[in-house]
Amino acid sequence: MPPMPATPSDSLDLQQVADELEVHYQTVYRWVRSGRLPAALVDGKYTVERQALDQVQRERSVAVRPTPPSADRLRRQVEPMHNALVGGDEAGARRIARTLVDQGTPVVDLIQEVIAPPLRRIGQAWHDGQLSIWVEHRASAMVERILGDIATVPRGRRRGTAMVAAVSGDRHSLPTAMAAVALRDANWNVHHLGADMPPDELVEFCAEHVVDVAVISSTNPDVADLSVETGERLEAAGVPTIVGGAGSTLDDLLARASARRQAR
Repeated sequence: MPPMPATPSDSLDLQQVADELEVHYQTVYRWVRSGRLPAALVDGKYTVERQALDQVQRERSVAVRPTPPSADRLRRQVEPMHNALVGGDEAGARRIARTLVDQGTPVVDLIQEVIAPPLRRIGQAWHDGQLSIWVEHRASAMVERILGDIATVPRGRRRGTAMVAAVSGDRHSLPTAMAAVALRDANWNVHHLGADMPPDELVEFCAEHVVDVAVISSTNPDVADLSVETGERLEAAGVPTIVGGAGSTLDDLLARASARRQAR
């Protein structure tokens, strides 16, 4: 008797589900935790029945992309986000961000319209002596974790490869994280090196890797000249470089990165 043709397994682990749906493992995990994807916990690991996976695939095939929330709706979320960040309510801040993204809000709009205004307000309050520095640090750390959770890497051809960092003395890591998230969301491959990086190391990194655009975040006025000098060194080495400072937006960054990439 000839062998029977292979059939898909009736039970899959979360990584197998992610591979079949072509989404990130964490996306599948969130669907299980929210109840969208039924799963059983067996020996400490979630398993999904083929029938449940097929149902999700059918739903995704007919799903209509939601209309993103209006500008007014985003503005109404600024105060709740501010209160959550000041109060250390990470679950509340995460819930606001996740809801807006699930409803179709682009990540860049979420950052610029809902997250950045509260952070600027918190920073000013600390500067004016109205809040302790730990409130500002806690809020920044919360936002970094939230962005790491909601960030996605879209499918499709990459626009190019970017390096994102801040130079020695600029210890603000959140701006570099925001730039990295925005570039990845725009389909860039990103090397996120973080803050407080020695200029020599950045030049060496770009010499050893293919980098289409280098992005230097500059938020500390004391090292603004060093940021510019590092950008000039990278440019001299043949690496198109963007040095972002106060007043720069993520929309500006994406437009400049695309223009520099096309000009190469």
